[in-house]
Amino acid sequence: MPTADLPTTPFLLSDAGSTRATAYCFGNKSVRIGEQTHVVWLDAIAKVRGRTFDHGTGHWSETFDLFEGCDNHTNPALTADAEGHLRLAYGPHVRGWNEGRFKWRRSTHPNRIDAWEKETDFGYGATYACLVHLPEGRDAIAYRGGDYPLAAMFQKQRALGGWTPAKPIFRQEIVPQYTHYGAHLAAAPDGTLYFAAHFYNNGLPQKGPHRKSFAQSHGHALLRSADGGETWTDLRGEPVATPALYHERYAVPPYGADRRVEGLVLDARGLPWMLSTCANAEDRTALLIHWDGAAWKSLDLAQFLPAERNPTGGSLTIDTRGALHVALMAFDENAYARDPDPATWGHPSLEVFHLRVAPNLKEVAARQVSPADPATPHWLPSLSQPGLHHPVERPLLVYTAGVKGEGCTPPDRTRVYALWV
Repeated sequence: MPTADLPTTPFLLSDAGSTRATAYCFGNKSVRIGEQTHVVWLDAIAKVRGRTFDHGTGHWSETFDLFEGCDNHTNPALTADAEGHLRLAYGPHVRGWNEGRFKWRRSTHPNRIDAWEKETDFGYGATYACLVHLPEGRDAIAYRGGDYPLAAMFQKQRALGGWTPAKPIFRQEIVPQYTHYGAHLAAAPDGTLYFAAHFYNNGLPQKGPHRKSFAQSHGHALLRSADGGETWTDLRGEPVATPALYHERYAVPPYGADRRVEGLVLDARGLPWMLSTCANAEDRTALLIHWDGAAWKSLDLAQFLPAERNPTGGSLTIDTRGALHVALMAFDENAYARDPDPATWGHPSLEVFHLRVAPNLKEVAARQVSPADPATPHWLPSLSQPGLHHPVERPLLVYTAGVKGEGCTPPDRTRVYALWV
């Protein structure tokens, strides 16, 4: 099926989705290799499921029941190698299940999602996998883990098998409490790595000049490694000792703001682009931020949404022509104001919007891609992420339709949709 003829209306992948079926945009959910696009998601409560779209016939395969993780944080993260084998990490939510270690597998056959080799385990108090494949034929991963307060961690496969020890890249100087980093990892064709994270916590008493109130982020930051993660620098090449605390030298602007990293991709020059949003209903911005080799530039994408729509999260990718694609979930501010117990997370009025941004940031096309339903949130969008062996010609967008549920193991079922944008 020619790229131009791909269906642009939502296709129902599953009606048994988890409450976080497509959550955690740092974990890539779809890969295209040749005439096959493979997609993974989470069915309730923690079942990793997959399907394949055949571009020759224009049809989806049956649903494959792949693996099972811990809870609705199982977050399957997908990539592929030079031979076309799929590679997948999934499973833990801090401690307990599988001793807090990821399960990693490689598909038995190239370009097939229905059979997998024996699993290997690795990780340290791990959650939220972001898996990428490296030029030397091994995988690397960013995630949250370690001892409390948890840090943003990095590991990669060894040439002879197994994984390097978990190495903290970012941390927060706070008393033990809930932390979150949304750690994103991107690899350039020459092996250069970029590691992005935000500094979110529960806001209990902490040190430093940027003490925040309950449940906010200090901001986000980006580091670079030219030696496969052995050492890290800022974008100007100055060494940074890890684990690193939030610092203006490698912070991504705006400095000290309540921001979340929602995407990290590299353009053809190997320069990073990031998507930054805020879950605070008082902040309406969604920033597309770019390092041009000398300075940061940004564009607020919220201006291209309907006036009443407030973005609270999303996903970012880049296609083979250099165009940026952004999926934003945005709630209706009027509906939010009428809610007696308002919450942006899983708000019923959430809808998904797709924005295509030209590399010069001067041309932006935006449209709502989820069918309007004021009683059901359409949210948790995730776009195909480019890899060294799976560039994105046209992104596949997956999202969840259904309630947020309560806790990590709710019985609620959601619907999972996919469409090309």
